[in-house]
Amino acid sequence: MALIDKLTAAERLILSGIVMVERNDDPLAVHVVAASALSLLRELIDKGGDNYAAMVLQQGLFHAAAARRAGTPVNLPTSPEIDALIDDVAAGIEKGAIKHPSDLTVTLDAKELHKLLGYITRPFNFLKHAQKDPLATLDESDVDGTGAIMHAVTAYTMLCPAEPLPEQVGAFLRAHGII
Repeated sequence: MALIDKLTAAERLILSGIVMVERNDDPLAVHVVAASALSLLRELIDKGGDNYAAMVLQQGLFHAAAARRAGTPVNLPTSPEIDALIDDVAAGIEKGAIKHPSDLTVTLDAKELHKLLGYITRPFNFLKHAQKDPLATLDESDVDGTGAIMHAVTAYTMLCPAEPLPEQVGAFLRAHGII
């Protein structure tokens, strides 16, 4: 019998989530499968001494600032505060003080970082912790299987930046305008 390592398990869950989306399966099922992959990958990132949410913030701000410097659209929901952060990072890149996303410092504490992922973890935890509140309900609008897949792919690429993504993942990302 073949052994399955953690990264292989996560990749298989991501690919299964993509197949489920393509078949138009139940969005909650898709979300839970993809969130399982993300949960596993986040734990591996944490084990390596990093925080997934902090890394997403760093990479998002860095790439948004680089896009702004290049005159290309910033495809993030923004606010005046976020725009100011992007402008500050762009200025840091321009001056050479910021060369990589990891040059950015995230000052949010662990609880605040965890809250940032609440929209992805909420449906997963709803099922995972049934004993704590057996009468709880979940708003269907909280389910975002595609978003959970994209987060899982992001976490996977953080752990394995040199590995090419399977074609099925590339096709999914292209279909959703990510690449």
